[in-house]
Amino acid sequence: MEFEVWLTYAVACLVLTATPGPSIFLGIVHSINYGLKRTIFTVLGDISANFIQMILVSIGLGLIIANSEFAFDIIKWLGAATLFYMGVKMLLAPTKSIDKKDDLEKVSNLRLYISGFMVAAGNPKAIVFFTAFFPQFIDTSQPLFPQMAIMCPTMALLDFTLVMLYAFSANKVLTTGKAKLHIINRISGGILVGASGALALTSRA
Repeated sequence: MEFEVWLTYAVACLVLTATPGPSIFLGIVHSINYGLKRTIFTVLGDISANFIQMILVSIGLGLIIANSEFAFDIIKWLGAATLFYMGVKMLLAPTKSIDKKDDLEKVSNLRLYISGFMVAAGNPKAIVFFTAFFPQFIDTSQPLFPQMAIMCPTMALLDFTLVMLYAFSANKVLTTGKAKLHIINRISGGILVGASGALALTSRA
């Protein structure tokens, strides 16, 4: 892949992935509730799912999923259900204050990773996006694997960076001072429930 093509691809990725979606909302919520450093595990789960989606696209299965209404709906509803469950759980969380780091909810890093993975994997729009987006930058006269070996990590790195930037910003804004955790949970839960509704309403078009 020529440098000019890669640079154009990277800029396009940056612009197109900057729009907040389910994974960004989850990163924001986790940074507020579990701390910014531990949100790294959430984002690693996100890009792990993205890597699998990109691999599916590269071997042709992404096109099948993108064009199958049934497969699209199954993935979509699983993702929406995951977001809805997380949102309701936060809305029903007990009231307390964040006075120190020790008050952050104790959740394992593996659980954060799985949450990030499930939300990203449950967004079928990602496969549709990759299926439509990647061919614009692939040189069909050249071997596919070396090109994907550059494009996939580039996308993953930019995705990781953007989610962490959103998480960092939200963490600084909403945890300044002695914030009431129940207020943060209501906001966070509302965001995730809203994101689940938005995901449930998405279509392949």
